[in-house]
Amino acid sequence: MFFDLDGTLFQDDKTVAPATQAALNQLVANGNEPVIATGRDLWEIRALMAATGISNAIAGNGATIVAHNQVIERHHIDHALTVAISQQCAADGLVAAWYNEDGAVLSGLDGLSRANYADVHQALPPVQPDYYLRAEPTRMLIFVPNNAEGQRITARYRTLFPQMSFYHDSPYDIDLIETRLSKESGVNAMLARPEFAGATSYAFGDGDNDIPMARRVDHPVAMANASAELKACAEFTTRSNMDGGIEFALQHYQLI
Repeated sequence: MFFDLDGTLFQDDKTVAPATQAALNQLVANGNEPVIATGRDLWEIRALMAATGISNAIAGNGATIVAHNQVIERHHIDHALTVAISQQCAADGLVAAWYNEDGAVLSGLDGLSRANYADVHQALPPVQPDYYLRAEPTRMLIFVPNNAEGQRITARYRTLFPQMSFYHDSPYDIDLIETRLSKESGVNAMLARPEFAGATSYAFGDGDNDIPMARRVDHPVAMANASAELKACAEFTTRSNMDGGIEFALQHYQLI
C-alpha cells in the first residue's frame, strides 16, 4: 500500500488523524505492508515513520528507497546539472533549495520560500548561496508562484533542463527531480524485492507527482481533493484527506 503524505495521509495541519492511524494499524494486523511515497526527503519523514510504525518509504519522489528501516537505494542529481540549474536560478533572481536525505539548504530567502516552510510546518533551512558548488541533492526546489507567471517560468526551465521532471504541486514552488526517477521507479524498486513478489499493489494520492505511481499499481486511488489529472488515472476516488478518505478507501477494498 503506497501512501502519499500531503493531502493524502496527512490532514491539512500535517498530522495523521487518530482514525487514520487506527486504520493503518489494522491494515498491518491484516497482513498488509504500508509504504510512505512522498516528495519529501528522508529527514523530513523519519519522525513520522517512527510514530506510525511504517518501516518502508519512497522519499524524494523516488530518490531514496527504504525497506524495513534500511536505505536500499540513493540517487543524486548529477553535479554538473545541479550547478547549471543553480546558476540559472541565480541569473533569473529565483531562490532555489537543495535537498538530500539529511537536510536542505537555501540559496536565499523571499516571500515564497518563507511561506512554503510555514505551510509545511518546518523551520527555515540555512542560507548558503554557493552551496550548489558542493551540494549532492536528491532534488531541488525553485520558488515560483502557482500562477501564469510561475507556469511560464516552469515551461522555460523544462526547455532548458529536459533531464528534469517538474512538479508544481505547491502554491510556492516547483519540485525538480531527474526524469529517470519518480514515485513509479520507487514502486518498481519496492515490488522487485523478493518478499513482495506477487503482491497486489495499491496507491493513494492527490497530486500530479502521484500520477506515475498510480499508473504502475494494480489499484490506484485518488483523494476527493486530488487533481483532475490524477482522478482521471484512478480506479476509485475516495473521500478527502479531511473526511476519512484513507479509512473509507481501505474499507471499500475490504482491507480493514
